[in-house]
This record gives sequence, C-alpha cells and structure tokens, in this order.
Amino acid sequence: MLPSGHVEITWGILNLVQRRLRAFAHADYRLVALAAVLPDLIDKPLAVFAFPKTKATLLYAHTLLAHLGAWGAAAASGQLRRTLPYLLAFSGHLLLDRIWRFPRTLFYPFQGRRFHAWRDMSSPLLFWKGYLTALWQYPYLSIAEVVGVVALAWLVRDRGLHQRGTLARFLRTGHVAGDNDSTFREDL
Repeated sequence: MLPSGHVEITWGILNLVQRRLRAFAHADYRLVALAAVLPDLIDKPLAVFAFPKTKATLLYAHTLLAHLGAWGAAAASGQLRRTLPYLLAFSGHLLLDRIWRFPRTLFYPFQGRRFHAWRDMSSPLLFWKGYLTALWQYPYLSIAEVVGVVALAWLVRDRGLHQRGTLARFLRTGHVAGDNDSTFREDL
C-alpha cells in the first residue's frame, strides 16, 4: 500500500472514532499520519540502502516484536492512554499491509533470521517499480487506495477542511473542527 493510502484510511478511521465514539479528541492528525507510515519510514530506507540483498521491503518495523515493544514502552511509561491513537495507527499499518501473509517478517526472529523476500529492491527506481507492479498485480491494493481517497474526501467534507481557515488551523494544530468540543471523552 502506498503511504498516502495508509494515512488516508487511518485518518478516516480516526474521524469515525471521534464522531461515533467521541474518543481521541486529543489526537493530533499530523502525528497520527506519522505513526501510520512510521513502519515504512523506518524499513524502506533500510531495504534500499542498508539491506538490498535481502530483497525484502518489510523489515524490523513490520515485526510483531517491534510493535509489542512500542506498546510495552507506552504502558511501562504510563503513557498508554495518551499515546493510544498513535499506537493504533502504528500497528494498524500492519493490518493494511496484510502482514499475516508474511509470517517470516511478522514473527522475526522466531521463524528464522530472514525476512520475507519479494523482489530486487536494491535501488530507489526498482523500489518504485515494485510498488507499481504490486498495484497492478494485487487488486486489493488498488481498491484500498481508492478507499483511502474516499476516506480523505469524507474527512475534508465532514470537518470543513475545504475552507481556507479550517484547513489552515488543521495544518497548524493537527486538530479538526469540533474535536475539542467538551462532549468528547478524553478518557480514551
């Protein structure tokens, strides 16, 4: 899945949770976006520049161990409630990548010290060709990208982000109109 799809779908889910469950009013959409693509921000440069011979693009940040570590660190520091939307976005990345289809990576290093290999990704050009090939070969990815665009369009319409002032506030603060309403539950 392209980074934009990860962000758009995650933002759509966050907006839905804020609207329907009245939770996560404190969530900063900018940080949620960062958390949603963080596994790729870590692993893709490693795949291209540090470990190109592995022919893997899903590396350490796509492992269950890394995600359990992040959740454990948040819990141990007493910040689990405050960081919950970001942890959900971070780990939700694995669901959108359908990581269960790549058990060698998901359960690394417990199923061996190799990651799921896909194709030669030894340069940025080969990396982007791989993305385009995946979009063509796996209809799920193209459908997910369309769902992401729809989710983003709904967020823009629902929160008035098509208005210059509202959009400026969103970009400046990371918060959408109405999310600081006192009716939102701050306990989640």
